[in-house]
Amino acid sequence: MSDRIDEEIHGLIKIGNFKACIEKVESLKKQLPKSSYLRVLEIYVKYKQSPGKFNYEASLGKFYGINGTEVTSDTRALNLLHKLFIELEKYDEALHVYERANFKYSGFEVALQWFEKALDDSNYKQMTKACRQLAKTGWNGGEGLTSRDYYFWYSLSIVSLFKFQSQRVTEQEKKLLPQLAYRSLCDLKPFRSAQEVYVFCTVCEELFEKDEKSHEIVQEVLPQLEGAVDLHLKNFLVRNFKKDDHQMTFEVYGKLLQSIDDFELILLFIRAGKSLAKKKKDILQDIESLVGDSRNSRLAHLEVDSVLDNEISDEALDFYLQKYHNKPCCAVDLNRYRDLLDDNKLKNAFGKFEAVDVLHDTNLFKLGISELSPVEGYNKHQKSLNDKPVTDYSTCSVYILKLVNDLILDPSMEKVLLALSILENYRKYDPHNYDTSVWVIALYIHLGCIPLAYEHYLQLKIKSVQIDTTDFLMYSHFPTLFPSKPHDFIQRVQENFQKFCNSSVDRLSQFIQIGLERKSYSKILGMLEFRDRLERSTMRWLLFSENIQLARLCNDKRGEQLQNMHKAWRKLEMTGSQGFSDNRDWEIFSRGMQKDNLPAVLQYLNLNDKSVALKCIREFMIELIPSRQTDQKLDAYLEELVNPNGLQTSLNNSLDPSDAWSFEVFYDLYKNDGANMQSLLEKIDIKNQESSTWRLSHEYLTRLHTLKTLDSFKRVKDTALKRLIKNKTNQLRENCDDLYSDYMKQLTNACEKLNKGQNAQLLKSLTYVPLNSADLKNSLLTVQKTVRNL
Repeated sequence: MSDRIDEEIHGLIKIGNFKACIEKVESLKKQLPKSSYLRVLEIYVKYKQSPGKFNYEASLGKFYGINGTEVTSDTRALNLLHKLFIELEKYDEALHVYERANFKYSGFEVALQWFEKALDDSNYKQMTKACRQLAKTGWNGGEGLTSRDYYFWYSLSIVSLFKFQSQRVTEQEKKLLPQLAYRSLCDLKPFRSAQEVYVFCTVCEELFEKDEKSHEIVQEVLPQLEGAVDLHLKNFLVRNFKKDDHQMTFEVYGKLLQSIDDFELILLFIRAGKSLAKKKKDILQDIESLVGDSRNSRLAHLEVDSVLDNEISDEALDFYLQKYHNKPCCAVDLNRYRDLLDDNKLKNAFGKFEAVDVLHDTNLFKLGISELSPVEGYNKHQKSLNDKPVTDYSTCSVYILKLVNDLILDPSMEKVLLALSILENYRKYDPHNYDTSVWVIALYIHLGCIPLAYEHYLQLKIKSVQIDTTDFLMYSHFPTLFPSKPHDFIQRVQENFQKFCNSSVDRLSQFIQIGLERKSYSKILGMLEFRDRLERSTMRWLLFSENIQLARLCNDKRGEQLQNMHKAWRKLEMTGSQGFSDNRDWEIFSRGMQKDNLPAVLQYLNLNDKSVALKCIREFMIELIPSRQTDQKLDAYLEELVNPNGLQTSLNNSLDPSDAWSFEVFYDLYKNDGANMQSLLEKIDIKNQESSTWRLSHEYLTRLHTLKTLDSFKRVKDTALKRLIKNKTNQLRENCDDLYSDYMKQLTNACEKLNKGQNAQLLKSLTYVPLNSADLKNSLLTVQKTVRNL
């Protein structure tokens, strides 16, 4: 059967023309009565025609299920069976058909497709079996690979299973699989490359008790380090070298330092020297002769003092500072030894330098020993801002950020606007400073001025993986902050979501397979972990739910988005866990910042894994409510999220009040057929509507999209209840302009206070001017127009 006919049939399925589709399949079956693919295709068409009425056991399970009577080696039939089982959420069966096919019809093509599907499904147990089969067949598949190469795939698959999916390993497999991996690699000795040695060492480290295989690891690694040093092998050596053989470690680490200036090796070299009773002078001379005069070798003087004397000498500190007192690394390096460096010692050492610059002084400030206040430090070096290239950024921002962080401890509108005034004035001199830019964006979003924040966000030029780690700054709660579909703000998040969060994730399996085919084994575990983190990304799942929320708010179709969300959710289920991975980089705000200790102005970012799970589950409930259907898995997720503290406590701990109310409304309709709906709707009191900051738009739009969704449900038939929904919606809309008008007055009044008292004194001391309320009001007016038109 040609690909063209196949595409035609799937096209008919997509548009729902099942009558023509069935006729086409029956016609083809007459031409090819023994075709396994057409038999499976016929089953698939029947399922797509009526998923709710599909009799799994009678139509599919008894033929191709775990104990099915039929086995096929047709790769197209297997591919379609895999797809069908996945859609039916029968994940074991999806790959079991390949296992049965390989047992009965052993062949390379079927084994390779089995491996590819197992890799794509993140099922490392099945991937292990598939690799074993590939190794047995031994055919190179046109990639220049042999049976030998597939044994390395097999061993890495076992490591992946134990490392990432240990819950799937039985007690018997815990004993058997490590031995199989180890023996299969031992049979391949001598190893032909550093990458093959890497796989052997990984198996020995990950699958066996600590130190059990250390001697073998060292024996394999040492010959590989004769020339260029492979960092992975270096790390294996460091972790597995006998700690009590000090002479050997001293010699080996010294030899490695000839090829690589590595601070970790220097630390171990120093400790080995101490154990051998080497003199301080001799150790330092050896290090300098091995790596030369470098940051690491100068830092070694501090380390030697720390290890041998438990104190830092003036000579060691002076020697380091002589070259690095005005380098960005200085404060980070010295903080490592801060317990051994008292303030007076540091001040005296830094005070020996006559020519000081902004880096020198900001290093003092970071170490907490500067005699200058943030304002004094900034004013002393303000001229340097004019002298630097425009694309460089200045460490003067250290002083500015200290002022900002002190101000936002008081989250009043007046103090937030004062902090923004300082940041916006500073930005004129240092426009590309990343550290200050993220605070400008965050504070504008806190105020609800999304268009202003977006202008600054564009200048960060967020790309690639930064979308997952940094985009949360701009796009948390985006549909309830500024749902303007024509605006680039919305178009960009949807573009990023599609390109990175979906397309990139889908391609990673292909890249992992390419890595295996190119024998880049040291990259594989990292790529598997990276893919897992992206698939589970908190931000990715937040965007899944919020894109659907935006579609409902704007009365757009959301069928395709829901399908994509279900498909991605099934991928999570296939791995055996629905936990999320929080990849958000909180340290873009400051070192040590965590999601559990966010200041008040960053509360719009306060979303944990449970918050995201609740938002996703809310969309699944809304999908099922019109048809009065229930779902066992959805009910199980709800039970897990609600218990043990009860619904109200769980919602209050994970969602803000408006989102908690919205969830409760749809939960009541899904679980209780709306028994408590009237009392829930009566909780909406326009007088208690949030009247400032980002919460104004968020609460208003959360209420609006909840009411609009309820109004669209034909399931709500009670006349009084429908009237109440419409009345609440109308009251909300009628109050929109007044809410924003009142908020603009609050902003204007707060801006006027910047010209008075201590606020004015602080700005004047920096030669700065207050923020203009007109820009803030114009930004809010843009948001207001968008909100009012929904």
